[in-house]
Amino acid sequence: MFYLAAFPQFIDPGVTTAAAAFLLVFLHSMINLVWFAAIVVLFTKLSQVAGSVTFRRWLKAVTGVVFIGFGAKLATVRPEV
Repeated sequence: MFYLAAFPQFIDPGVTTAAAAFLLVFLHSMINLVWFAAIVVLFTKLSQVAGSVTFRRWLKAVTGVVFIGFGAKLATVRPEV
């Protein structure tokens, strides 16, 4: 449905419709291939980094600081009456 709804507006009226539609579908699939391949590579690298002990220690420290900040903000809030 996506191809039938979106792609006809990008095809010139004087162009062979089948060839232009095939070209648009092919380009869309190639862009998707490159995008998802990049996502897979990125998440592979991120999972390797996230598995390290140093990263986990750093993440716990940052999370602790954020929670302490939220607690301090909550402790200093004065409710409006």
